[in-house]
Order: sequence, then C-alpha cells, then structure tokens
Amino acid sequence: MEKKQEGFSLIELIVVLLILMILGGVSIFYLSAHQKLYKPDDQSLIIIDFLQEARQRSLTQRETMRVEIDITDNVIRLIDENTVNIETDDNVLKENFLYFPNDVRMDRRPLEIADNPPESLPVSTAVFSPSVYPPSGTNTVCTFRFQSNGTVADAGNNATGNNASVAGATLHIWQPDKTETNQSTIARAITVIGSTGSIRLWEYDRASTQTNKWRDSRRIGGYGGQVGGSTGSQSQ
Repeated sequence: MEKKQEGFSLIELIVVLLILMILGGVSIFYLSAHQKLYKPDDQSLIIIDFLQEARQRSLTQRETMRVEIDITDNVIRLIDENTVNIETDDNVLKENFLYFPNDVRMDRRPLEIADNPPESLPVSTAVFSPSVYPPSGTNTVCTFRFQSNGTVADAGNNATGNNASVAGATLHIWQPDKTETNQSTIARAITVIGSTGSIRLWEYDRASTQTNKWRDSRRIGGYGGQVGGSTGSQSQ
C-alpha cells in the first residue's frame, strides 16, 4: 500500500508569502522613520569627532588645525594649516559628507528656539559666510581654527587668517519641520568655547518647564528621538 505524501497547498504558500510581505513592508516603514530621527544625532557626532580631533592635534602637534563646515558642498573638513602665514601648504587631513539641508539644517538657529545653550561663558550662534581659504573656495562655511595654545579663533579675513580673533560659537543642528522649514522637529547644538577650546553637545527638551530648554546630552541621553514630544510649531 502506497504512503500518502502530504505537503503545503498552494493557498497556504500564498498566505505565508503575503504575511512575509506585510511584515517586511511594516519593518521598512518603521526603520526608515527611525533612521530619520537619528540624522541630527549622527551629524552632531560626526562634527564633534572632527572638532575633538582638531583640538587634540593642535595641542600635540603645536600647529593650527582648521575645521570647515561647508554647507555648499555638504562636507566637513579637517585641515592642517602647517606653516603660519603660508596659505599654499594647507593640508586636508580628512573630510566627511554631511546630510542635505532638507534632512538636517545648520545654517541658523530654528525660529521657535529663542536661546542658545546655557554655557558658563555664553557663545553666539555660529555664522556661515563665504570662505577665505583655498580648499573651500568661495563656498559658504563655518570655520573653527584650533590654536596650539588651546584657544579657538575665527576665520580672520584672508587665507592666512589675518585679524582673526578668539571666538567660539554655538552650532545648531536640527531637522526641519515638513511644513515650517525654518522650525525644527528635533534640535541639537554644539558649543565651542573660544577661550578654552572646550566642546559640548546639547539636546533641546521641548517638555521642559524651564525658560532655557537646552540640556547637556551627557545627562539626558535622548539620542535618536525627539526629547519632549511636540513639533517645532510652538510659538517663539
């Protein structure tokens, strides 16, 4: 007597395939949304890495290290200025691509945020302006020049950094709202203190009842999500 062989029917196979397709679609949707939440944090950490390396190199190699955040080409560069007063020996040590401004903006502070992070030595919002240095041509950049004495200077007014002054800045890094692109859904900030070269990352906590809602990221650790819940539509 022959044994009866059993297996999956065509209908059962189709049902299994449909379930796998649905689960795959849902996973892709949530992973894409979650990845978008991480973009301001990813960009912040890349920039922090460049700034910290520039500071360390300037102190150990006793040379000025320049960080250029270029929003024309969407790149960040670490540059060794080498010999003082000679522009032709600037050496790009490394560079990294950044997110496009429809995903992450840095050119200004979001409109709904009235304050910069509460540093003990307050620093103004970073300024992006046409570069005076050859590697970036006339692109729009924000420049930090880490000096061998531990201070941070601005770009100065020519390719050798003449008339530069010790100056830090607050760099705002934020995800623009889809309908109000000058306001943010997620906001981070990096402060660089000119007189000391210290660097700190901050997160904006919309749920805070304090007047200044910036929080030191080392204490609240809200990476990958919006701290506090609401979008950037709150009033100024």
